[in-house]
Amino acid sequence: MPSRRQLLAGFGSTAAAGLSGCLGGINVGESDFTPGTDEDADWPMPRYDSTNAAYNPDAKAPREGVAERWTYERGMATGTPAIADGTAFLPTSQGLVALDATTGEEVWRYSPNEHGWTTPPVVHDGTVYASESSRSGVSALDAETGDEIWSNPDPGDSRAGVHLLAGEHVSEPVLYAGGENGEVFRLDAATGETTWQTDLFGEISAFGFHFGGLYVGTYGGEIYCFTDTVDGVDEPGEGWRRKVGSAVRTILPDEECVLVHTFGGPLRCIQSGAHAGTTRWQMDSADANSAPVHAEYSFFSAGYERLSAVREYDEKTEWQLDGRYDATGPVAAGDTLYVSDRSHPTPGGASEGLAVADGAVFAATQGSEDSDVTLYCLESPN
Repeated sequence: MPSRRQLLAGFGSTAAAGLSGCLGGINVGESDFTPGTDEDADWPMPRYDSTNAAYNPDAKAPREGVAERWTYERGMATGTPAIADGTAFLPTSQGLVALDATTGEEVWRYSPNEHGWTTPPVVHDGTVYASESSRSGVSALDAETGDEIWSNPDPGDSRAGVHLLAGEHVSEPVLYAGGENGEVFRLDAATGETTWQTDLFGEISAFGFHFGGLYVGTYGGEIYCFTDTVDGVDEPGEGWRRKVGSAVRTILPDEECVLVHTFGGPLRCIQSGAHAGTTRWQMDSADANSAPVHAEYSFFSAGYERLSAVREYDEKTEWQLDGRYDATGPVAAGDTLYVSDRSHPTPGGASEGLAVADGAVFAATQGSEDSDVTLYCLESPN
């Protein structure tokens, strides 16, 4: 098997095992994390859920080495795949591709325009939601057939992709998308109808949601907090806004604060509640140069010098591993953390994102001169 050089680091164990070797000596002590048991677990959004936690607590996945289940070799991955109901939905430079998660066989392809550069999709209740960077707006597709259910051109070139609010605490599923001129659109997930729109300063780069709070980031380096009743009817109201200096890449909100990952750093923990909008603490890019994982009351960040496990509420470091693991944002499942080693890239080239579902790790790449692989599906060895 070709050398992958991604790493698996156990939350609750005392060692880290590499996909092509082993790393020892991480002493993380006691932990409440346990191995995942669900072999059919999904990864329906780019970072698993609407809070961007990048953590699938129930997924069963490789913990002590991997074997190749299959690889896909067409186009160039343009983001993290979504995996749902046994299908992997991969965004590529040639359109959105649906692949059988067991065999890797192509099921369908969606590319309404000549240049089908797609953003990472979202899957919910048998429907795939995706956008393209060719000003075609947002489309809803039948997950089984790829047939178009509806298309809304309002968001135009939505480089931030689509963000779904659905499930617990959400009465009616809605989608958010951002236009290149700073517009934010809310769409009815069932019909595609635009139900709300507002204009912000700068192109929209990121969304996050937690318990009635909608957070929007821009490439201009601002973050906005809106209150949303998530009934698909009432209009969100602006709560606060904050300038963070550089382009907002990822927003991870929860009860304690809002983690904001920006281009070039730092990673900020911004207060919510009575002190909303103020900075509680921040970490520079040596410790946090990619979007972190949020699990329970800790987050796991990869910087250009080390990998760290840190308590969110007081920034206390629980463990660290020296080295550079920030080629892409880490992800996690059960008691295992998956990271990518920048100094040893995959044969497929630069990493475009990781997902853990269906008993496997899915690693998307851009491809390279040495390999045409754009998606690896890696499972536990027999």
